[in-house]
Amino acid sequence: MTQYRSLRGALAGALALALAACATSRPVGTPPPAVEAARPATAKPRTPPKPVAQTAPEPVVERSPWERLRARRAMPGCDYSDEVGRQARLYTRSPERFAATWVTAMPLFLLVLDEVERRGLPGELALLPYVESHYQPTAGEPRRPYGMWQLMPDTARGRGLVIANDYDARLDAIESTRAALELLERYDREFGDWRLGMMAFNAGEYRVKRELRKHKDAALDAEHLSRLGVSAVTHDHLAKLLALGCIVADPARFDVELPEPSDADRLAVVDTPHVDLRVAARLAGIPLETMRRFNAGQRRMRMSDAGPARLVMPATQVPVFEEKIAALPVPARRDWRSQRVEAPTTLTALAGSSTVAAAVLAAANGLEPEAAVDAGDHVLVPGQEVVVAEVAPATRTHVIAKGDTLSGVARRYKLRVADLLQWNGLRANSVLRIGMRLRLHGSGT
Repeated sequence: MTQYRSLRGALAGALALALAACATSRPVGTPPPAVEAARPATAKPRTPPKPVAQTAPEPVVERSPWERLRARRAMPGCDYSDEVGRQARLYTRSPERFAATWVTAMPLFLLVLDEVERRGLPGELALLPYVESHYQPTAGEPRRPYGMWQLMPDTARGRGLVIANDYDARLDAIESTRAALELLERYDREFGDWRLGMMAFNAGEYRVKRELRKHKDAALDAEHLSRLGVSAVTHDHLAKLLALGCIVADPARFDVELPEPSDADRLAVVDTPHVDLRVAARLAGIPLETMRRFNAGQRRMRMSDAGPARLVMPATQVPVFEEKIAALPVPARRDWRSQRVEAPTTLTALAGSSTVAAAVLAAANGLEPEAAVDAGDHVLVPGQEVVVAEVAPATRTHVIAKGDTLSGVARRYKLRVADLLQWNGLRANSVLRIGMRLRLHGSGT
């Protein structure tokens, strides 16, 4: 039987009261006291009790994530440098588009914000995956950064993350968040300044330490930090994070209306035996793309033994998932393959030629047992699927050729020039060199 765990957790307690009564007694042989003759009492009209006013309980209103983040701000804002203000304007050049990206990011943003609060860290750290990847659990070349935190392989392994063919913890929202925040906590202990910690997260701690030794007598103000000999990408990385903090602190200044979460945005963890993600999505009543996004560490449909025996899904769908998976035999949860139907049939007929009952086949396919299946349809049937590892969309790149311009590349891939600038750490007047690789989504560390 699966167990549901809230991502935030809760404590409950109970209080018991015990009442004791005591009674008096008289010695044996002692006559009872005389009883005074009852006198008639004058009847008085009884005043009915006043009705107690019934007050409805106050509804529990969850605090806005933006208020929670503002309450934990610990870094400078818009006035830190001209570059921070420029990055803030770039982010909000289209306020509607900027807000829309946060609607998509909201479920994972809430997950990270919960963990930031639990660890007592600055609220701005919950903005870092937006700088890195817009909260997209992206994958790419094996030796490049992965996941919404864009962790390099060696960095990830150093924090205890598993990287295997069918499971990559850098793409696992829970595991990668734990590793990234532990790393940032260590950087804070070493450098004593969150700005330096952000630079170390992007450029590497040893690079930052070398530069600090060269400037050991310099003050750690914005001007001196801007002179550290790290790449322009690293300086822009810090500026982008501070710019996001600036926007969140005063969204009206940028004509931005930050979105609030819906009930479906709150994620929960369900402990469950390994299951096929397609089956899990149908049992939970959510699109397969949603199940895969929140469990991107699983590189194949069949959950890997290298990964944890749990799934992340919208908390609203946990009850229906738990009810349905409890009725699915454990051996029928994990091994499924897609089969193309050659002629019209029914699920009942297909079940007759398989090893599972029609009800189990129907549950795995999200259909009724009596459902008809048309020729050309694909259904899940028992058995292991022999496929190449299914991965999250790869990080695409474009190699600059003669005559290429930023606006031309943006039109070709249906992107915004501002996004290309941001993802590649470029400025509007940057020169494109032949052979240069432009990242087409995400942002490297």
